[in-house]
Amino acid sequence: MRNRIFYQARIAGITFEWIISADGPYIRASTGDGVALGVSALRHFQPEAVGSDRSPPAGWWVVKYYFEERIFLPDFGRADIQKLSHEFGLVLLVDGHDDPTDCIRRNYFFTSPAWDGLRQWVSKHPRIAKALAGYDRYLPSTTLAYLNGQFLPVAFHSADSVEAGAVRRD
Repeated sequence: MRNRIFYQARIAGITFEWIISADGPYIRASTGDGVALGVSALRHFQPEAVGSDRSPPAGWWVVKYYFEERIFLPDFGRADIQKLSHEFGLVLLVDGHDDPTDCIRRNYFFTSPAWDGLRQWVSKHPRIAKALAGYDRYLPSTTLAYLNGQFLPVAFHSADSVEAGAVRRD
């Protein structure tokens, strides 16, 4: 499985890895939690207690879509969140603003060091990439496009946060 890791970083005491899973790129934390790339983002909120009397803790989360908490980020400050967003190409969701489209989320990933890691991984593991490319539900044709020498357009190069569907980084 080590040959499926295409990017890794340690932030605020948690090791995060982008891996190639059977259905595409997936972010996994050393806490054991994870989520698929195409639908992941960062959000500060209080998740609802679904099917339990205990609510998950309030704070920063890597979420699936907008409201499904997946990776809790305890003790993360703004600088840690900005680093995680930058390194892994995860958009920041802001309550009261529109949820960014899947296209915006993908394009933001294409500006990250993790995207560079994926491109290098595909170059080193072309057989695995070709075998798995057709199953990528969230980043369709990304690995095949790279293998065929096609580079996907990058719509966003730098920014601060997500506001009304626009990606910006601080």
